[in-house]
Amino acid sequence: MAEVNSFLTVNIEDKQFENTTIFSNLRLSMREDEIISIFGPSGCGKTTLLRMIAGLEETIENEIILADVYQHQVGFIFQKPVLYPHLNVAKNILLGSTAKLTKQEQLATVDESLQMVGLPGFGKRKVTTLSGGEAQRVVLARALLARPKLLLLDEPFSSLDLDSRRQLATEVKAILREQNVAAIHVSHDIEEAKIISDRILNWGNICDPSNASNNNEQD
Repeated sequence: MAEVNSFLTVNIEDKQFENTTIFSNLRLSMREDEIISIFGPSGCGKTTLLRMIAGLEETIENEIILADVYQHQVGFIFQKPVLYPHLNVAKNILLGSTAKLTKQEQLATVDESLQMVGLPGFGKRKVTTLSGGEAQRVVLARALLARPKLLLLDEPFSSLDLDSRRQLATEVKAILREQNVAAIHVSHDIEEAKIISDRILNWGNICDPSNASNNNEQD
């Protein structure tokens, strides 16, 4: 059952992929103002959990409970920036809008979004000219324009160099706080996880699925 005042509750007894147990007896709950990081090695189910929460992976009743949140209010940012190369930065960002905007409103929305992610004046740029960090900022701007209540971040900084990862993690945390968006972030980088999150779940060794539980939470 969902905890009282819990924004998200996960109750997974057993999750298998190709006859291999990814995790079992997984219990997770979070508040609507939290940013949680899941830290662990490849193959321990981090991405699978995000996909289950986003509705991209099959679940059974009461495995994933999002209080007052529908699937279209969950944003997902993948490891590699997903941008449309035939559209410029502005048009890529506007794909996140659910409202019908006038031309003037579109310009104002793009300007505001680019200011938020630290890319003022980038609207007319081709996405093929962007660096990895710039591309992920554009993806973040587009995701937030859809006004999600929960943002899922699947190793979004892993392709960047160390300094860029740390800097972008700091910036993204500040933006999420400003926009009042809860987030679940997964990473192989413990320092990145410490920067961006309020709480870290250390899933430990893939060979021990029971590690994927709240008993391994760290401050």
